[in-house]
Amino acid sequence: MQISAPRQRPHRESVVPMINVVFLLLVFFLMTSQIAPPDPVEVTPPRATLGAPVDHGTRLFLGHDGIARMNGTSGDAALAALAARDPSPGPVILVADAKVPAATVARLMRRMAALGIARVQLSVLPE
Repeated sequence: MQISAPRQRPHRESVVPMINVVFLLLVFFLMTSQIAPPDPVEVTPPRATLGAPVDHGTRLFLGHDGIARMNGTSGDAALAALAARDPSPGPVILVADAKVPAATVARLMRRMAALGIARVQLSVLPE
């Protein structure tokens, strides 16, 4: 009795090395990226001609409702946290909505000056 040899199936490429590379890339990008917390309120800054840009500092948000927000706190608690911060990282960057009246911004800046905050810069969009 003659028994024929079983047919050999074609050799398939393994996808394990590709999965390993994709996983390593995923880990690399997750480790090297900076994940910033979302802004506490949606703000559309006013338009103005720009001076020197400032990309570091403590950001204080002033929404269209006129309430100051910073790091999960709002109102007087946000201003107290702002006054207690270390001033060395840079100026306070006021990110105010374009719909906020100028009188509200001026009152906020007077309160910040009374708390001893001397350096404040307004965040604007370029014209």
